Amino acid sequence: MSIIRANSRLRGRLGLLGVDFVEHGLRAVERLLPHLECPKWTEGEWAESKCVWTSAKKTEVRLTVSIGNSDEVGARSLTAYIKRRKLPGSGGSARDIIDSREHSICSLVAARISGVLEHRVAGADDWASMQAIQAAFDESIVAAHVQKHHDLNLPLASVLRDLHTLSEQSYENKALTFGCILDPGKKGIAGAANFPTDFLESKKYRALSDGFRTAYWVSRDGTLADFVDLDRQGYEALTEKHYFPEWAEPIARSSRQGRCGIALSRQGDILIFDEGTLRFTYRYGRWQYWNHAHLVKLLRDRARAQHVPQRKLGRVVGSIYRAAIDISFRRSGGLFLILHNRHSRSEVVKSSDTLFNASRSQVDIEFDSVFEDRAIQSLPRSVTVELASLDGSVVLENSGRIVAYGAILQPRRGGKLRGTEGSRTKAAVGASNYGLAIKISSDGDMSVYFNGEEFIRV
Repeated sequence: MSIIRANSRLRGRLGLLGVDFVEHGLRAVERLLPHLECPKWTEGEWAESKCVWTSAKKTEVRLTVSIGNSDEVGARSLTAYIKRRKLPGSGGSARDIIDSREHSICSLVAARISGVLEHRVAGADDWASMQAIQAAFDESIVAAHVQKHHDLNLPLASVLRDLHTLSEQSYENKALTFGCILDPGKKGIAGAANFPTDFLESKKYRALSDGFRTAYWVSRDGTLADFVDLDRQGYEALTEKHYFPEWAEPIARSSRQGRCGIALSRQGDILIFDEGTLRFTYRYGRWQYWNHAHLVKLLRDRARAQHVPQRKLGRVVGSIYRAAIDISFRRSGGLFLILHNRHSRSEVVKSSDTLFNASRSQVDIEFDSVFEDRAIQSLPRSVTVELASLDGSVVLENSGRIVAYGAILQPRRGGKLRGTEGSRTKAAVGASNYGLAIKISSDGDMSVYFNGEEFIRV
């Protein structure tokens, strides 16, 4: 659907390729920030590019993108009001705040579009370069945000480009991994080498860091400061307030106190961490900002139960969410179901799949005893991930008590299906009539279903 009207003055001013660039740039807000929405852009007289809160509640921002210069005849602007995306089901997220980093990303989107078009409006016609800018638009916003947030002088965009190149290479028939810590408070080794470009010209430096245990330590100006064993940095342990794939804990732990950690995985994913938390990812050609607190709040609100304290339910949801992140980044797939009412389990789960059912084998019953009277939030997260890797699903009461693992779901009520879904998706859609279903596909997508339909995908 077109953003700029068919009869808009901008169409004649920018031409087809110019309009395509503008609309691609404007849609970056929803690509990078998938839980925000800007349903309508309004064209008007020229106004300065800016992003401002519309109230002290910070639940909405007004984003303005200028097209042209203030002293130019026919200069225009586009404006949209951006809020949290409205979701199906009870309640809504429109009243949730937009955090300062989301605000910053919106501002950078507006500035980038206006900055590029300033030369085009003045008469530049190098559309080949314009198309190249469009292809790298989202990455340029991520790089500018991270660089500004961490007060870095090195050109982060070139670091990310080098990592894309590295992801296409191999060493001894294995995909390469890589890790670095960007530290604005660190002094680099005197020299002229630029990180990582100059180092990656040599095969030995491409294969030296794995991003899991070892990483390059880089100064604010992009010079090498150290090469470290991340496990030996001595930083304090992370807490339930931090979100990261478990394999990336060392680099996440090292990314606090103003530092930024960047890792390249064997799957070609790029992960950016700060303050102990996964903040940005590049997967399947798409960049995304992760607002974990918002996602967990949405899950907690949908899983809300009358007799379970909100704080306890938050721990249940948080433990499942962390396990889902691990499953997502190791591409193994899984399905969790949090029942709204424990008495409805017979309408979803085969009786032979529930713990201690008389029809289960002796081995199953003995293994069931491991989880007797244990809640999901008390399990090590690696154990939760392994349970979810079994064929079937992990079924829980909303208190966190495990009802079944490796369970084949057979919900009596179905949901809205298109006919092309896989078996895991069909099970999740139907089961979501009885609780909150969190499905992780084998390609890494995380989808959450509620009342028979999807309402979140990341």
